[in-house]
Amino acid sequence: MDSVIKSRLGYGCYALGGAYGKKLSRTEGVGLIKLGYELGIRFFDTADVYETEEILGKALASCRDQVAIATKVGVSRAGVGKLSREHLVSCCHASLRRLGTDYVDLYQIHYDDAATPVAEVVETLERLQEQGKIRAYGLGHLPLDRTLDYLESGNPRTVMADMNPANLKQYLQLHPLQARYDFGIIAFSVTGRGLLTGTISQDTAFAPGDLRRIDPLFRRNRLASGLRIAAKFKEMSLESGHTPAQLAIAWVLGCSGVAAALTGPTDPDHLAENCAAMNLRLEPDLMDELTAFAKKEAGEFSRQVAREVFEILGMPSADLSREDLIYCLEHCVETGLVPAGEAGALFAGILNGHDLAACQARLKDRLNRQALRT
Repeated sequence: MDSVIKSRLGYGCYALGGAYGKKLSRTEGVGLIKLGYELGIRFFDTADVYETEEILGKALASCRDQVAIATKVGVSRAGVGKLSREHLVSCCHASLRRLGTDYVDLYQIHYDDAATPVAEVVETLERLQEQGKIRAYGLGHLPLDRTLDYLESGNPRTVMADMNPANLKQYLQLHPLQARYDFGIIAFSVTGRGLLTGTISQDTAFAPGDLRRIDPLFRRNRLASGLRIAAKFKEMSLESGHTPAQLAIAWVLGCSGVAAALTGPTDPDHLAENCAAMNLRLEPDLMDELTAFAKKEAGEFSRQVAREVFEILGMPSADLSREDLIYCLEHCVETGLVPAGEAGALFAGILNGHDLAACQARLKDRLNRQALRT
């Protein structure tokens, strides 16, 4: 795994493109990536849709053989999964051109394409590997059943997981599979998109264009649960002498099976703070205490959100916001009530304000069917 990753703390380029409000200039982006390298990061992750491959390639041109570069494929211009053989090959060549390199160390499937057989995707990726265009391939935001299909059919070296002490679900699903399949987990959002840094409260207002304005993690009971975990990490940070963000990163890196954790701040001071956790090892007692707290909170939070979603979907349609429906959709996807393929279309419809009442009715019907079964 070291030959694919090269450093356990990696830099993720998602925020460089303005996902959390501010979009950095090309010069700022290059400088930030170079700073990450100077601070010890040797693993850099991007995607063709982030519009940051050229920035990454320019920043790392002089040290290409010292770093591992990962990029992703699988989202068409229409925003839906696309993994046909022709699309994969074309996108790989385009990414190599933008990155200014002959190969990428890790080529990851970004989102699923139910229309393309897994066998075709695996065959194409392995052909690219044989040609030296990619060193290895991995999986991104795929539903668990498709992840299993790829693990059975091919040899993905890594699987990505949205993972932090306030979000354990994907890790708890993936980690048991590692005993059977040879893959490492790449954790992202390891500080909960800033939630666990101790700087966010119930009253925090995010800037226009910041995805956290609609992110379910920052609403209702999900936010309340995350803030309780953030308070615990802040309390422990005072005792340990490390910042809450550093504790969160060290906690993720201390979890069995995690090959790398991605950090992606656009503030140089925050990047330096996070990189200071690169070699931080939590004492076993502290690791156990934080893990037990996170797992207990996860159980209570799941019950609270389930009740809350039922109540939201019972409200008059006129009183619902698109943020409310996104919140409910997230719960329905996590609990398997809405397949991932269907969720993408529903999310796009909600985001564009298309027939929110119909979406509400569909989600409510899924909840009622579940209630009848149980």
